[in-house]
Amino acid sequence: MGADVRGLLHSAGVAESSDDGLWLGIAIGELALARRDKLTFLVDPPVQSFGLWVEQLVAESTGKQGTGIVPVVDEPPGDAREYGPDRTFVCLGGRAADALGRAGHPVIVREIRAPEDLGRMFFVSELAVATAGWVLGINPFDQPDVQEAKDNTARVLAYGTPDQPDATDEDLRALLAGLAPPSYFALLAFVAPSEEFDTAAAKLRAAVRDATGAATAFGYGPRYLHSTGQLHKGGPPTGRFLQVVHDSEPDIDIPGESYGFTRLKHAQAIGDLETLRGHGLPAERITLDGDDAAAALQAFTERLRRVL
Repeated sequence: MGADVRGLLHSAGVAESSDDGLWLGIAIGELALARRDKLTFLVDPPVQSFGLWVEQLVAESTGKQGTGIVPVVDEPPGDAREYGPDRTFVCLGGRAADALGRAGHPVIVREIRAPEDLGRMFFVSELAVATAGWVLGINPFDQPDVQEAKDNTARVLAYGTPDQPDATDEDLRALLAGLAPPSYFALLAFVAPSEEFDTAAAKLRAAVRDATGAATAFGYGPRYLHSTGQLHKGGPPTGRFLQVVHDSEPDIDIPGESYGFTRLKHAQAIGDLETLRGHGLPAERITLDGDDAAAALQAFTERLRRVL
């Protein structure tokens, strides 16, 4: 792949000989206990995709027993003065750090000098999250709430269940009523990933964040089930969840099974929606019509603005 493996290992070795991970873990753990539990990552080039990796690390490791740290990655930037009082910022590269600090937010700055610095950031992050788990009094090495959604998916595939109805405007108003920090909003998309859909999702997140002040998250299904899914069910019961589903053609058969990927996708979506609701969490779903999922989400965002 052309990666500088020696450079990655060297930077990890440098991190191992420092106390950065220990310090960072104590900081984010204590800040979470002080209700600054929306750990918002601002990541500069060339390592923007680090956010997806650290999102899973933080969410799956700390979100359990009704507590945890909510990672916020790839959220469109906002005015520093308009973020809620539940935020802690980690700036990899220093972007917007001064403005955030002047606005009264806790800000942790880490420099990224070259891609091989990822070795250092991997080591520091893993040690930090393990330490934060100790601060929060939870075991960061298990995922007790992931299996429930898997079991519900298996039940749907085995016995079938009517597809869930789409949310009405009244349902959406109820979902978003009173949304404000420390609650957060999560967009869960069972959609083929694309840059166009990423852009449309960012616009929806910005609309919700700007109207409510709440932190926002976004994940593609079924991927998020193994990244932030543990946090959604087992972490702080402050999430509001909107699931969107879009079918692309043609369907693809699964060898050895009586169903294809479309049915599997729907079963996973329904299984997760039922699991969220079973935990008493507000969750609604929307079906995106037409061939262009990104355009459909943009149109839905305008509808959501009117609801907000």
